[in-house]
Amino acid sequence: MKYKLILFDLDGTLFDYEKAEKEAFYNTFTVFCPDSEMSKLNDEYVKINSNIWQEFENGSITAENLRVERFRRLFEKTGMNLKPKQISKEYLKNLGSCSYLLEGALEIISYFHDKCQIALITNGLSDVQHQRIVNSIIAPFFEHIFISEEIGYAKPHPGIFEFIFKHYPNIRKEETIIVGDNLNSDIKGGEDFGIDTCWFNPKNYKNNLPLKPTYEIQNLSELKKL
Repeated sequence: MKYKLILFDLDGTLFDYEKAEKEAFYNTFTVFCPDSEMSKLNDEYVKINSNIWQEFENGSITAENLRVERFRRLFEKTGMNLKPKQISKEYLKNLGSCSYLLEGALEIISYFHDKCQIALITNGLSDVQHQRIVNSIIAPFFEHIFISEEIGYAKPHPGIFEFIFKHYPNIRKEETIIVGDNLNSDIKGGEDFGIDTCWFNPKNYKNNLPLKPTYEIQNLSELKKL
């Protein structure tokens, strides 16, 4: 096998983040504002949250501020009289209990576990990600879990990859690949750092960025062909 180290993104690659996010949101807001039009409110939140994570990835907001700021923006947009800090705390508690795996995730992790080194690399919030991983059946397969909030750099910043490679001094860049669903963070980060990349694109989105993933797959099982 060509690769000695596979870096797996977590949300949207192994974990079903859309399902987890929606469940955590509904569980939070049905308590604090049960009469709201939940579907519309959730749609608005998803837009705001997506934008703010992009800000985090380009370094214009910290992880700590992100936690509350997304709800502050949501309540400002919708005119809701709720406390962002209180909602954030409840939401993150609910999100931490959601560890839904995407189809094929356990199978592919099990497949590579005894064939090469595998590690998790995520831009998620530290406390939430640890809780979700610990509660997941895939936790025992990973010796190293690299979380941006703990490292001080988020994908696509090269700092997070430099940190990771300190843990694998005998593995070269050409022996490493990152697998992820996000072009802006996973693929750009890997490409900029000089490692191979695999874009997990199950919904067959069009690539409108000047990025050229080494591989593109629609199903995790396709990784076995690498």
